[in-house]
Formats: sequence, structure tokens, C-alpha cells
Amino acid sequence: MKSRIQPLMAVLFMAGSCSGGAHAAYFERVDHLVSGGYSAVTDDGFVSDAVLDLSPAAGDVAVFGANLYNAPLIDGSLEHSYAADAFLSFSAASTDLSMSLSHSLSATANNALNVASHKQDAFVDLTTVTLKIVGAAGEADGSAVQVSFAGNASALYDFDSIVSGGYLGLGLSLSRGSDVVGEYLWDVQQGGDQSVSFSFTGSVGEELTLSSFMVTGASLENAGFAASDSPYALVDAGAILNGTFTVAIVPEPEIHAMLLAGLGLLGFMSRRRFTEH
Repeated sequence: MKSRIQPLMAVLFMAGSCSGGAHAAYFERVDHLVSGGYSAVTDDGFVSDAVLDLSPAAGDVAVFGANLYNAPLIDGSLEHSYAADAFLSFSAASTDLSMSLSHSLSATANNALNVASHKQDAFVDLTTVTLKIVGAAGEADGSAVQVSFAGNASALYDFDSIVSGGYLGLGLSLSRGSDVVGEYLWDVQQGGDQSVSFSFTGSVGEELTLSSFMVTGASLENAGFAASDSPYALVDAGAILNGTFTVAIVPEPEIHAMLLAGLGLLGFMSRRRFTEH
């Protein structure tokens, strides 16, 4: 019986090797467009900042920005800040995404302080990142793949009641042309955590468009602050999105059939051998 099982095991090993390319596909960056930054208007004063695109000519995507501002006012001041980053890291095993955005606002009153108006907004945006699905050697264009994303999102949503117009949102999508094939959106109303996942079928050689964004902001209108309770923490908000894309070759139906048939035959032969003894 041993002499019969060994050739069968060899055949199953070969079939398994054919389907073993289930992880032998990956994303390759074709091009990218990113944006992001911060702006704030306090009475008649205006400041702005733009994120830096630190991405190399090929491979990973890296975006970063941060700054701290002080807006002096009669009888006090406002301090506000932002920080933003976005990273895409590519390897043959996976593509890792990491994004974060945060901003803060506080007031210091030396005497009774009135802020006629203040508005601040921050965002970071992977506007379009074109990704090509690349197969391992021997994987022809058009071979079916399963594209999956799994990750987590977290948000901090702390706005004082005197703040008007506070908002925080984030999203992620993959598109094939004008068709969205995977998407996640979160219009944050309170802090917390969420799991993020989606999957869809694609093919080796095709190009997909990745887009991901985070946006937040807040404003004050005719806000009064007493010196006795200074300083005031008014805004502390932000979000984090982390996750991993994987691309797996989908085995051909005939390979599945060969494996199932072979495993069934192995089971039959094992049972027969057991009963003979």
C-alpha cells in the first residue's frame, strides 16, 4: 500500500504547489497624488500650513505635517495645533496603510476674554494612489485574485460645549475605474474604535485606485472666557486608521477538484489499509 500512496502524495504535492501561489501576488505603486494641511482664521489673522510629500519616486508613500500656533488677543490668546501623516508601505507579502490626524485648541484669559470668531480646519488626503496587481513569475495577466483589507480605526472626539461646528470624518476606498469595489466611511460623532474590512475579486495586471482621507475642524463665535477658570481646553480630537491589504491568487477550479479528489482517495486507501489489518 505504501508504494501506491507515495506517488499519490507526489501528485497532491504538485497540485498544492500550483495553488501555493495563493499569496504570490501583490500591489505595486504606479503613481500617486496626495494633499493635506491646516488653516485657521482668528478674527482678522490667518495662518496655513501644507503637509510634505516625502514619498520616493517609486515604492512607499509618506506624507507628514505638523505645527503649533499662538494667536494673541486683547486680554488673552488662543493656542491651536495640528498633526497629520499618511504612509503606504509595499512588500511582496502585503501593503500596509497607516494614517492619523489630530488638532487641538485652547484659550488663555488674562482678563475677561472674548473671541469674536475663530475657525480651524485640518485634513490629510491620499487623493489617488494608482496600484497595479502584480503576479509572481508564471502568473499570467488576467489570473483571478482576492483582494482583502483588514484593519482598525480609532477616534478621539472631545469638543467643549462652547465650540461650534466641530466635526471629524475619515474614509477609505478602492475603485476600478468609476466603480467602487471596497469602501469604509466613518462620520465620527463620538470617540471609539471600529474594525475595518472588505474584500473583492480582481485580476493580475489590472490597476485600481486607492483613496483615503481624514478631515476635522472646529470654530468659535462670540465666545467669552473668564480669567478665573483659565486656561480652557476646548478641542482635542483626532483619528487613526491602520490596516493591511493582501492579494491572493485564486486557485483554478481544476486544481481544487484535483486536491479534493486526491484527498478523498487518500482517506479511502487509509481506511482500507486499517480494515485489512
